[in-house]
Amino acid sequence: MKVQDFAYQVADRTMELLETQQHYKIPDETRKQILAKIRAELNELIKKSG
Repeated sequence: MKVQDFAYQVADRTMELLETQQHYKIPDETRKQILAKIRAELNELIKKSG
């Protein structure tokens, strides 16, 4: 699994947990925007973590 795919899965799971555990509804368009932003910022996120 690529790091990009892993980051996508973590972000998607986080939103899923917010919806199921906190009853917080994230609109589909917002979900798509957040996932795209995570992918776009992935290199910076990796640099910050290391």
